[in-house]
Amino acid sequence: MLPEGRELISTNDPITITQSSVLMLMFPHDGEIHTCLIRRPTGMRNHGGQVAFPGGKFEPSDRDLSETAKRESFEEVGITPNSFEIIGALSPVYVQVSNYKINPFIGWCNESPEFKIDNREVDQLLILPIAKLIHPHTIQSQIVYTTHGTFDVPGFLVESTFIWGATAMIISEFSALFRLLEE
Repeated sequence: MLPEGRELISTNDPITITQSSVLMLMFPHDGEIHTCLIRRPTGMRNHGGQVAFPGGKFEPSDRDLSETAKRESFEEVGITPNSFEIIGALSPVYVQVSNYKINPFIGWCNESPEFKIDNREVDQLLILPIAKLIHPHTIQSQIVYTTHGTFDVPGFLVESTFIWGATAMIISEFSALFRLLEE
């Protein structure tokens, strides 16, 4: 899912990379396991209009990167940190265009959360079934238009939402791990 021309591993000095975290929260909804994603406002400086997991940059007040995922998820979509459990983490993903290292965490909530979105950081909340998200038929390439140019990128098309970039890389790793568990 790495777009052509992008680096998977940073060549920059690790001290200058901004650490961030996202939360892939899983929860039961309508008889299936779902997760939530957000569409960022188009006016944001970095990654405007893109689909992402709730999250953001590490703050000195955060105990660790999992705390960042919890805090940011609460700020963006209102997921109460004590309402779910972090059950794992995926590989960090370096995003070259913004110089962020995204640390993805997987969470489990026993019931569908009560979401409350912050309209300054979230244009749309997307509740998607995991089974559709990781289905092989959802993988395709599309042309995307960004502030850095026009690109033909791989991603996932789920319920008319195209997910690409770092979020697609996170989903791709999750999907591969999920398939290994099924074997």
